[in-house]
Amino acid sequence: MQTRIESRFENRILAAPDQIVMATDLTDADFLLPHVIAQAKASNAHVTLVHAILPANLLPTEAGMIDYADQEKIDDDVQRTLLGIAAKIQSCGVSCDVIAEHGFPADVVQEVIKITRADRLIMGTHGRKKLAQMVLGSVADEILRNVNIPVLAVGPRARQNPDHATPRRILHPVSLRGDYRRTAQFAMDLAQANRAELTLLHVLDPDSEEASERTLAWAKTELSALAPNGADLVPPIHTLVVCGGRVEEILHTAFNIQADWIVLGVDTAFPFWPFRDSTAYKVLSAAGCPVLGFRHEPRETHRTKARKEELVVLA
Repeated sequence: MQTRIESRFENRILAAPDQIVMATDLTDADFLLPHVIAQAKASNAHVTLVHAILPANLLPTEAGMIDYADQEKIDDDVQRTLLGIAAKIQSCGVSCDVIAEHGFPADVVQEVIKITRADRLIMGTHGRKKLAQMVLGSVADEILRNVNIPVLAVGPRARQNPDHATPRRILHPVSLRGDYRRTAQFAMDLAQANRAELTLLHVLDPDSEEASERTLAWAKTELSALAPNGADLVPPIHTLVVCGGRVEEILHTAFNIQADWIVLGVDTAFPFWPFRDSTAYKVLSAAGCPVLGFRHEPRETHRTKARKEELVVLA
């Protein structure tokens, strides 16, 4: 009983973060800020902007963004740019601070998450220029593999619509394997926290025995059991079982329901983004909306630690 209650509270806490980290390459603020500001205001969260300053020997000679021969000038320019971005966030009534550290981006981001005890990371998958692509493109897979908090990733096709910053419709593909109930509960809590309509989707492989009528009926029953009376809730929770290619059906359904977010569950036994042709990578690359990845076993947050004694009493 205690474990179930703790898990329930942790899901709700992660659905409404009080500490958000935004990883920035300094060129992506225009499409990341609407998401950061909307999510911070929704849960009264504090925002920390983080930027990793790469060692000069790792920078491409054609980058042409800053004169990297002068390290002091680099640091000053980065700090000035970060403070300018922070000022835009603060002007919307959101508290914000900045951190610029020397090092490899994945390492810097993970360290800042640890220091700030963040509950959510928001980032772009790559920037618009060669340097930005190197900073938050080639290392995005490592960050997503190793960060144990929900990560909202804004892919290349999800940048043009700021309306997605406040989700009204959320799509959650359900694997019906492993600890899928944990992620489904997180998706439901996320939907409730944002007053968003939620669709739970399960995709059956049409070329396997999974597509049998018996399996189809079982999948529908399992999805319905995740959200009893879901259609009667406000906002409602819908369930959908389809046959087809996993990536294609996820993207097709997201387009049909005009999803603002896609929530993907991640089994900790497997990396979130282990290969370039993985389901997560394909969905993130092609989706017209942000993708939020949630690990089945996220690290214990500072708020869940503080409430353990209360949860023991409730159990």
